[in-house]
Amino acid sequence: MIIWLKQPDGSCVRLVDGWKPRIRIGGEVNDLLNLQPFIPTCTFVEKFERAGAKTRSKVLEVEVDSESEAQSLARQIFRYGGYSKYRLYDVDIPSTQMYLYRNDLFPLAFVEANDTLDHIEWVLKDSRERLDYELPRLCILRLKITTKKTRRIPTFKDELGSIALQTDNETITINSGSELDKLTQLVEAFRTINPDVVLTEGGDSFIFPYLARRAEHQHILHEMILGREKAPLRVYEVQGHSYFSYGKILFKQTAARLLGRLHVDEANGFISSDCGLEGLFEVARTCIIPLQKASRTTIGTSMTSLQLYHAVKAEVLIPWNKNEPEEWKNGNELIVADRGGFIYEPHFGIHDSVGELDFSSLYPTIMRNMNLSGETVRCTCCPNSTNRVPELGWNICEQWEGIVSRSLDILLRKRALYKKYKKETFDPPIRLRYDQRQAALKWILVCSFGYLGFKNARFGRIDAHIATCAFSRQILRKAVAIAESKGFTLLHGIVDSMWLKKPGATPVEYEDLCRQIEFQLHFPIEFEGLYKWIVFLNSRTDSRIPVLNRYYGVFQNGKTKLRGIDLRKHDTPGIVRRCQSDMLTLLAKAENSEHFKALIPEALTIVKSYVNLLQHGGVPVEDLTIEKRLSKNPNEYRNMVPQSIAAQHLVREGMKAHAGQTMNYILTYDKSRITQNRALPTELTNEDSNFDSKRYVDLLLSSTTNLLLPFGYNLRVLRESLQQTLRDNN
Repeated sequence: MIIWLKQPDGSCVRLVDGWKPRIRIGGEVNDLLNLQPFIPTCTFVEKFERAGAKTRSKVLEVEVDSESEAQSLARQIFRYGGYSKYRLYDVDIPSTQMYLYRNDLFPLAFVEANDTLDHIEWVLKDSRERLDYELPRLCILRLKITTKKTRRIPTFKDELGSIALQTDNETITINSGSELDKLTQLVEAFRTINPDVVLTEGGDSFIFPYLARRAEHQHILHEMILGREKAPLRVYEVQGHSYFSYGKILFKQTAARLLGRLHVDEANGFISSDCGLEGLFEVARTCIIPLQKASRTTIGTSMTSLQLYHAVKAEVLIPWNKNEPEEWKNGNELIVADRGGFIYEPHFGIHDSVGELDFSSLYPTIMRNMNLSGETVRCTCCPNSTNRVPELGWNICEQWEGIVSRSLDILLRKRALYKKYKKETFDPPIRLRYDQRQAALKWILVCSFGYLGFKNARFGRIDAHIATCAFSRQILRKAVAIAESKGFTLLHGIVDSMWLKKPGATPVEYEDLCRQIEFQLHFPIEFEGLYKWIVFLNSRTDSRIPVLNRYYGVFQNGKTKLRGIDLRKHDTPGIVRRCQSDMLTLLAKAENSEHFKALIPEALTIVKSYVNLLQHGGVPVEDLTIEKRLSKNPNEYRNMVPQSIAAQHLVREGMKAHAGQTMNYILTYDKSRITQNRALPTELTNEDSNFDSKRYVDLLLSSTTNLLLPFGYNLRVLRESLQQTLRDNN
């Protein structure tokens, strides 16, 4: 294992630890003895084969040289045992993470290292619990390149144009000399600047694969060393892969890692505008996951790392292939069990003086407080447990703290403290730091409940998932009952949030209600604020039916809250965003529902101005761009939807497009009505590209309907009210 340390004076030290990963094999002792002649370096150890087990099992421990050897050996043993004789553990845990777990280390920790002849002795002088930790002084470099395009989009065959290297102190531009000179200058610049973190936009998908190919073309690939290790960039033949997750097809680029440095591709990973590098560092420290992996991995993987750590610390073996079936349920039991969270349908329309109460991280808190984990719900050791699942009566273990419960504890505690310190701090940079860290932890907590029921979750199980829902239903019902007993009327309730109304109620009364609910239920709940007005939306297909999670409103302090409308959707083009944003800015001036209704004609005037803008052209491409993900490979579509058409244009230009990739395109107009000409990727647009104004007007009207439908403005009514403008447009 190779470790790089950043010293207080800014210098870096490279250490090598003679550590090797190990896999464990379970089975009958005699069967395990039969394996010893084939596996030279092995020994018997005693571990818990499953979480919650009361006794240890004797298993065979085998030292391997690499992760690939571990996988290969495990497959051989499986085949040798007829796929049933042996149980394999700790096979597919990344060796970097296992090294951290075994040594009680974590990325960016403050440590002392004693480098002996064959191993490193670590002294941890830091804690994952700390909130005021200091990060090492990191040199951060942003890398950008341009190419001399031979086609309409950059390709790996284009000659290198220019390179921009930006740090906090300077910007270096490399744009002179031959391509060979530029590549050589880039290597030298990296050596001189010696960055710790390299930020790119598309470094995995294009920049570093491109630089590797250009270096190969110039016969200097062996010199293209941009990391601290003496390892040049590699040329990848296959870039990325498609995968299925939470009902969606996603695409992940192959990671371009710079050994000894941290490469963060802002277009391919966890890092986002509300988390930033501070959020990334917080996740890496708290979840014990290497930074380059944390920057690209899903939040579920970060949650898993935390669970694996607690399993290792409890000496619980981690199964290679999870095989934990759902407990048998009859039809009646399924009707009670498989219900999800509780929802009170909203009273659609506009409401004045509404207070919102939200339980803080309700589902993760339930999982922690009620000890809900795959191994604890319906355990065999505590059939008479007093801790039971509501409605179902299932027992929950009282002798073992679940792996999931242990893992959630630090996330919940740290996030609560970050939110508290954020409120108490008036220094803007420190407030931002706390906010980014708590936001990063929030996303992991958000996924923890869904991951509990994921079929491949190492310590998840559907019964624990069902139990969490049962507790949440009970909590929401009790909270509503408490509110109603105090004179509040429920307008809407969904899983962990309530919208309440009481004539003349002040924020102080809502705060008092929160304290009473928290005192009686022992779950934290917060008063989000008092709305001047809030609009709960109804269905466009049947206006008599409310929609559960689509609403918008304005708090008394002027802050808006939007859910489910076009401004919240990633595929909304900029022109529609601007129009809806302008409408909401106007409507936000309303002090109550009557004032709101009086402003609707003026809001429709805004729509009319945007229709005129589309009619007369001059809208920049970035305001017309629509972003949608490919649900399959471009050639697999039976219907020519716009994102498929855009992808096929890119393929014809020499690019590759895969299921899960995001396409950016505009809707185009073509008199010949040829289907292939109805969309164009933004990479291929120019001043001669004609957008289809009629289709964009349709999007504008649809977004307006999403806001004003409760007031009778469906598409037909909108078209009639804007008839003259639309006639001119046609």
